[in-house]
Amino acid sequence: MKTELMYLVWVTTLTAVIWIPYILDRIAVWGLMDTVGYPANPKPQSPWAQRMMAAHANAVENLVVFAALVLAAHVAGVSNSATALACSI
Repeated sequence: MKTELMYLVWVTTLTAVIWIPYILDRIAVWGLMDTVGYPANPKPQSPWAQRMMAAHANAVENLVVFAALVLAAHVAGVSNSATALACSI
């Protein structure tokens, strides 16, 4: 697997897993039934969980651009040390 695609897999996996801690906090704060439902007046989550939610939203937004660039480079057959470095950064 090319380096660029490997980084895309790692970033996608991190983005997919990063929601777990704030969902666990939501279960702890709201309870399981309110977490899977739509409570009328939910309690605020922990400050770290709110930051984690913002970080997850940011990761999702950036993943779209990153994936498009990596896949475009892969389709174009461009793979060199510059693209590998750009993906690692």
